Amino acid sequence: MKMDTLRLTGPQAASAKYDVLTALSAIGLHRGGGAQASVLRLILLITARYNWRADELCVPQRDMARMWGVTERTVKREVKAWLDGRLVICKRQGVRGRAGAYRLDMVEIWQQASDLWPLIGPDYAERMTPQPVATNVITADFAQTRDETRPEPGSWRAVSRRLKLIDAAMHAAWIAPLRLTVNDAERVELTAPTRFAAHYIETHLRRVLDEAVEAEMGPGRRIVVRAEGA
Repeated sequence: MKMDTLRLTGPQAASAKYDVLTALSAIGLHRGGGAQASVLRLILLITARYNWRADELCVPQRDMARMWGVTERTVKREVKAWLDGRLVICKRQGVRGRAGAYRLDMVEIWQQASDLWPLIGPDYAERMTPQPVATNVITADFAQTRDETRPEPGSWRAVSRRLKLIDAAMHAAWIAPLRLTVNDAERVELTAPTRFAAHYIETHLRRVLDEAVEAEMGPGRRIVVRAEGA
């Protein structure tokens, strides 16, 4: 599987979107129970209202309730279930009547569905299996950390694990050497071993780093990358 920083835009995006919906459907069906209805509701929102270019779902709760034929209390419960199940990531909290914004957690969706790929079919499994690519393309390799213990939520180790899942070579070269020096409600500060490393991360890896921090630590934090001694 090859994805541009796990974003579904550009060439072959249409088929990749079907693959996402297939993965979600398999997850819901194999979990059974209330998960089936929950994932079906998410799929309806994705097909009807997901903004792929902005990579976000921003739908008022009253609109979700109308689409599903349920109450807004049920909507709140479902959104919480998606967040707890790591199917979506909160980009912006809904406040003062404004709808919250969420994006699909592509890393987690692919990882949770990876054991189901062969059950869907050999062509799907082959398509989803990471293939060797040029070093400047970020790929997701879920096999290498599938058996690792998940780090504590909200920790830098959780961010680091996510980035390793996306690209192990990138992680080893640029992310593993970073040290977390500040982590509070407003800011995450990382220290790189050299000025060159700090500059490279800022210019080449900033988006994927921002998204990993948002996914594991929550939205709204300013990320600063400094060189050792700077």
